[in-house]
Amino acid sequence: MAQAELEEKETGGGFGRFLFFVTPILFTIVLLGVLLTLLNKDVQNKALTALNKVPFVNQWVPDPVKTGAEGQKDTAEQEKSSEATIKELKNQLAEQQKQIQKANEQTAQQSEKVNDLQAKLDEATQKNNEQAQQTANEAAENYQKQVKQLAQLYGEMNASKAASIMSNLTTEENVLLFNAMSNESKSAILEKMDPKEAAEISIRLKDAEPSEDLAIAALQSRLKKDESAGSQSTGSSAASGLDTTQLSQTFATMDPTKAAKLLLQTNTISPEKTLSILHAVDDATRSRILAAMSDEDDVATAKILNKLVSSK
Repeated sequence: MAQAELEEKETGGGFGRFLFFVTPILFTIVLLGVLLTLLNKDVQNKALTALNKVPFVNQWVPDPVKTGAEGQKDTAEQEKSSEATIKELKNQLAEQQKQIQKANEQTAQQSEKVNDLQAKLDEATQKNNEQAQQTANEAAENYQKQVKQLAQLYGEMNASKAASIMSNLTTEENVLLFNAMSNESKSAILEKMDPKEAAEISIRLKDAEPSEDLAIAALQSRLKKDESAGSQSTGSSAASGLDTTQLSQTFATMDPTKAAKLLLQTNTISPEKTLSILHAVDDATRSRILAAMSDEDDVATAKILNKLVSSK
């Protein structure tokens, strides 16, 4: 019994100590709540601001409520900031639109310039084509006029002489001339020509072709004949060559300045031929030519003279 009374006294003493510590805290919290409720907003905000700065306590204290003036001020600042942002965005948009418009204008100007240049180029090309066509037409007319004059000349000649001369022309050239003659002149000259050649020309005349085609065929045959004659002449000259006497006489009769230029050019292609020519001419001619060569190119002349002396 005594033990139970002792335990009851200890339990009652612990609860009393708990109340001793907790009661002031609860009283303080209740008092602060009442005070915060009764005080105006400014005092509440200041108290809440101070409590929010205390560690651990700030977790249990709400944020201070802004007063009407501060709220309005913040709202005004936010609106002002928003307006500034919107204004800046509008300015950026306007600047970009201005740049796009400027780029479009530049593109349009470049396109206009390109079109102008293309138009000028087309106009110049057309003028050149027209001028080239006009020149070609005039050349063709002049050529046909010359052919007719030549045909008239052969027609007015004695038929035998005309046939003799025309036998040296190509078949295509004869066809071109006969095509421009009268039938009387044509038959008179054909009678005097070689029968085989006359038959060939007659067959060609039967297959009448436009004057332009006949002229082209005549020119082609003439070129072919000239090339053949040139090849034969070159082959004959190469086979025979010029002897020493001919070379000496040729350069002796030439102007020393022209002979010097010719020999300097020959020296760049074949130095041996230059030395051969200088050996072939007489002393007086060689002296005049070397003097002229020295005036043209003294360095090259000195080299040639050195070789000339060494080769003797």
